[in-house]
Amino acid sequence: MSTFKSMALFSGAALSALAAPAMAQTAPAPAAQADAPAMGEIVVTAQRRAESVTKVPISITVADGAQLERQQVNTVNDLARIAPSLEIQSAPGQNTGGGGAIRGIGTQTFSAGAVASVGVVVDQVSQGNANIANLFDVARVEVLKGPQGTLFGLTTSAGVINITTNKPEFDKLSLRLRTELSNAGTAGSKSGNQVMQGVINVPLASNAAIRVAGFGNLRQGPDYDVTSGKYVSNNTWGLRGHLLWEPTDKLTINLIGDYTKTRTTNGGDFFTFVKASGAAAFPLAAGVPDNVAGNLASCGVTAYEGNRNFCTSQSYVDRSYTGGASLQIDYRAEPFTITSITSYRKSLETGSGAASNVFRADPLLLQVFNGDLHRPIDLFTQELRVSSPADQLFEYTGGLFISSQIQSRAPETLLVGIHPAPGVLIPVSAGGGTGAFRVSDRSMAVFGQTTIHVSPKFRLIVGGRFTNDDLKLDTYAGALTGSTNSHTALEVGKFSWKGGAQYDLTRKTMVYGTVSRGFKGGQIATPAYPLTPYAVRPEIPTSYELGLKSTLMRGWVLDSSLFYSTIKDFQAQSCSTNTLGTISCLVQNVDGVKSRGAEINLFGKVTRDLSLNTGFIWAKATYPKGFLGTDGTNIGGTQLAYAPEYKFTMSGEYSHRLTDRLNGFFAADTVWKSRIRYEANSLSDTTFRPHWVVGGRIGVRTADDRYTLAIFARNLFNVHEPALMQSSFPYSGAANVGAIYGPQSFRSVGLSLDGKF
Repeated sequence: MSTFKSMALFSGAALSALAAPAMAQTAPAPAAQADAPAMGEIVVTAQRRAESVTKVPISITVADGAQLERQQVNTVNDLARIAPSLEIQSAPGQNTGGGGAIRGIGTQTFSAGAVASVGVVVDQVSQGNANIANLFDVARVEVLKGPQGTLFGLTTSAGVINITTNKPEFDKLSLRLRTELSNAGTAGSKSGNQVMQGVINVPLASNAAIRVAGFGNLRQGPDYDVTSGKYVSNNTWGLRGHLLWEPTDKLTINLIGDYTKTRTTNGGDFFTFVKASGAAAFPLAAGVPDNVAGNLASCGVTAYEGNRNFCTSQSYVDRSYTGGASLQIDYRAEPFTITSITSYRKSLETGSGAASNVFRADPLLLQVFNGDLHRPIDLFTQELRVSSPADQLFEYTGGLFISSQIQSRAPETLLVGIHPAPGVLIPVSAGGGTGAFRVSDRSMAVFGQTTIHVSPKFRLIVGGRFTNDDLKLDTYAGALTGSTNSHTALEVGKFSWKGGAQYDLTRKTMVYGTVSRGFKGGQIATPAYPLTPYAVRPEIPTSYELGLKSTLMRGWVLDSSLFYSTIKDFQAQSCSTNTLGTISCLVQNVDGVKSRGAEINLFGKVTRDLSLNTGFIWAKATYPKGFLGTDGTNIGGTQLAYAPEYKFTMSGEYSHRLTDRLNGFFAADTVWKSRIRYEANSLSDTTFRPHWVVGGRIGVRTADDRYTLAIFARNLFNVHEPALMQSSFPYSGAANVGAIYGPQSFRSVGLSLDGKF
């Protein structure tokens, strides 16, 4: 902690000294920046300043608000459809910043002390493990690939999902309402979803305005309880307010607050049986026959690919709340700009939890129940940044970043029992689960990056960041779980850096080469009793990238890259099921994980009436030689779990004038993935084959773009790609397999309406 305080004092003093002279002087109005983005160019903030995407030496996939709405990207999970390099496999109970992976590298873990490999940043605020899940009134999403540790920090060793929402407008009172409506069983829809979004913009003065956006996302299914005859429900409501005020021509103030609540019944999107054995020996009682398939059939459930049915007479509810506030102050103190961003975020999950009844099958001989949970997260961040004007000999950004994330859990119990007859449950094991614990993760960093304009066409990039991360876990005795008091700590200080060069071949074409060293903090794994917590070392990636960017006809952007990354102490999670039917997950450091490949993206306007966004990636992300999987086989050199080796995405819209007042349009999007494995082993039963997922919209809109009516289809051919798969569910390896399906795993057909007033 002394290191942490010393760095804070030193860095704060250094920034104050740097800023003081400029604050004291009276500077002239800022001149126009020579390399500011021109009208019609795609602007991004990947380097913490507004720049044309073709001038940034980072591989980026960009989607604006129109594309996100066209593809019905309403949640963070949906973003996997817009970028070939991005996969999101977020399972219940995982709280690592959204569960994203870029170029095959990501974090899948149930450990409370873990941070994400792919950071989620919203309006320049790091979301940590209290991240948003729903997207609404969004201006732009940027997927930044490769380590972004210099400017974005701790949780960005594989990349960043950089989200920018729409800002308030000073000169316009406006209202917008939009909906997407589908119903289970109507027009081929396999589940129901009613999305409602509203935005109002109110000018307060010539230099101040407020924007309030709200949404409701009400979903029925896809999981279905055949006992009650009801779909599980997942209902989410949210609100965001944004105040923009410019008191002077040098000072800008952004105050943003958001709140979201979710209510989920009977586990929501949780495991269902997709494969079940016939008669077999019951592992808990010698000589007792078991028939998983027969027991499931007795309550009307058949295990097969795409099965989303379960059967339980129990009813349980899970609730979660997420929200926060941020204050950003920008002061243009010539010749640079000082930015302060202060934020606080909080999330809470409470209730029965997604896995209260793990198998959700009353007739099974083996029953596993988790007790109620209470999981709060508190996150505070403070960033102080100084940025130079663009188009200078030395273009720089530097600053200080502090974060404090506290995660707590009340005791969570586990009950394992035998269910030999209706109404009878014989406890076999009680007192498992976890005791109460508290994870404290405090981080502080000093960072800086500069671009040196050696000539009008040639630039050098140099950046660095020193991070001190202080991680502590305290567990507390729990009579129900058998746990004891313990204290585990991990403090590390690491230097991450970036270097490279870029060269303008022509006015519209740039090539670049970079090498970067990233850093993802360690974690303290919290396995179930009787195992004790243990420290997992930080993850250190080194990435090399060569890229080419070019502006083609009508502003269409080409973004292509070659990449090669090695990861030291990759944080890998391996899950297996024991004879009690409980899933045990262990986190370990793995040396020698690599990711290499090539990616190409094209996005923008092809013609005035046709927009197109497409991309393809080959990402060979592999385990090191000799790596043993959970089944004891050697899977060294094979593809990582959750990482398709090949992926293709494409979306586009064509519009055509029908009358003077009405335009027709047709939009389509598709994703193709190669085979995906869901476990670190050789079992083919927990992989999913190469497949296409196709969707689209057809409709009409008024010539002034005020009103839109369309019919949409998602996953038109009903391809059942899982979010997660688990063998030995509940035991016997590949004989019994469970899968988690989400709304993306089934067809959805419905109606969308949009009105602007």
